[in-house]
Amino acid sequence: MKGWELSKEDLIYLADHGIDPEIFNRYRSLFEAGKYPPDLVRPCTLGDGIEFLGSEDQEAYIELYESEALKGRCSKFVPASGAATRMFQSLCLIFQHDSINTLKDLASKAATKPELKDTLKFFQHISKFPFFPELQSWCKSHGLSVEEILEKGPLKLITRGILRHHDGLGLGTLPKALLPFHRYGEEVLTAFDEHILEAAGYVTDENGICQIHFTVPEEHLTRFEKRAETISKRLAAQGVHLNISFSIQHPSTHTPAVNQKGELVRRHDGKILLRPGGHGALLKNLQEFGGDIVFIKNVDNVPEDHIKPLVVRWKKILGGMLIAVERDFNQALDQLEKDPDGVAKAEAVWAKWKQVLPPNYDNLNNTEKKRLFSFLLDRPKRVCGMVQNVGQPGGGPFWVKDPKGWICRQIIEKPQIDSNNPQQVAIWNASTHFNPVDVVCALKNSHGKPYQLFQFVDQTSYIITEKSHHGILTKVLEHPGLWNGSMAWWITVFVEVPRETFYPVKQITDLLEKESLKEK
Repeated sequence: MKGWELSKEDLIYLADHGIDPEIFNRYRSLFEAGKYPPDLVRPCTLGDGIEFLGSEDQEAYIELYESEALKGRCSKFVPASGAATRMFQSLCLIFQHDSINTLKDLASKAATKPELKDTLKFFQHISKFPFFPELQSWCKSHGLSVEEILEKGPLKLITRGILRHHDGLGLGTLPKALLPFHRYGEEVLTAFDEHILEAAGYVTDENGICQIHFTVPEEHLTRFEKRAETISKRLAAQGVHLNISFSIQHPSTHTPAVNQKGELVRRHDGKILLRPGGHGALLKNLQEFGGDIVFIKNVDNVPEDHIKPLVVRWKKILGGMLIAVERDFNQALDQLEKDPDGVAKAEAVWAKWKQVLPPNYDNLNNTEKKRLFSFLLDRPKRVCGMVQNVGQPGGGPFWVKDPKGWICRQIIEKPQIDSNNPQQVAIWNASTHFNPVDVVCALKNSHGKPYQLFQFVDQTSYIITEKSHHGILTKVLEHPGLWNGSMAWWITVFVEVPRETFYPVKQITDLLEKESLKEK
């Protein structure tokens, strides 16, 4: 692969980012190899990889969780580095159509241009968005009203007012976490605010301390800190003391991009183009956070007030189930070390939580089985909520076979699969459930020491995607996803959770779906 020769300046540049040249050269070999698609065996379904919990089990897990949460073991980790750019893609289409000036023009154009459907929906329901009063004030400062612009134009003026920072609300320049998601009367809450208020319902300990961590973009850190001060005061009045921390995605996890010839892409100043390596890069942040029982949730999945009690209830259920898994595995591991018959206990626990043994297990003698279980039982653990598939983009739960024939549960995303293999595509399409990133993890061993999370990553599950750079199509390398390949060798349990606990916002118009659900 040509174009990978590194100059002295390149080496200095990589060193400034904390990237070792050997790691950088490994990226080259990954581009050359292409992706290693997983071997999907079948989708995980209810009764076959996904658990369904009855009311008695739910209550038992809630009770178990609440007793442990009071001890201060629990915290929340939210990847919040993502920009809001994609949320406003439909709105930006206005700039590509000079013939669209008014709402009437847009409606006429959308009748023949399906890609304008969301754009039309946005402007038709603009008064329902939580930022509408601020937008109305902005329009008044220009001697106009939103209604007048919708009728007489230009729609581009409103769009600029929403997106631009130097002369507008600046929503297009913010991280998604800082966008206004909900309005309650005069109060407007961002996704960041809502995550904190939600966490207060299930990770607060007996001293009233609520621990939560956000990964954020460095350039917006001050904004997050100021917002946290406001929420901290609100919670303090309720007896909850917010222990909030932030981290930046490490530059050392950035990866290069290549052009269609496989050559390194460089910036206009000649420096190597380095891009954030996907959410899998945050494994380093999760490790350094040092949590014990840690909930992980996407930043754009936050409920409104009326649904929070249901969300909090299911967080406790998942957390209680994880603690039960942890307790059983730790007891089995302890007995394995002390009892000559410990293998039988280990086998019973393994079967109880419906884990699959390696294909060669029956050929092992007792000593070999004991050695194997010493590894199998002593790993990070996770319980992942799964919702019934409602057509949302993203990953799902599958039974996957590794190169040695071991079948285990994995969360797989569509870019990982072999799209040229009809059988694999058919298995993908047969999936009944979707991964909403509703995960709770046990990150410490039976002695209270943190696991070294990088030891449990499937390094072959990286993703190569295509992105545009100044109009040039490039291939970009992403690390094994945080809840995909980065957790591939964790002990995993999938549980069905109510669809109502899943409130994603991928496009700005998704906020309208929340409003319609509330009105129902």
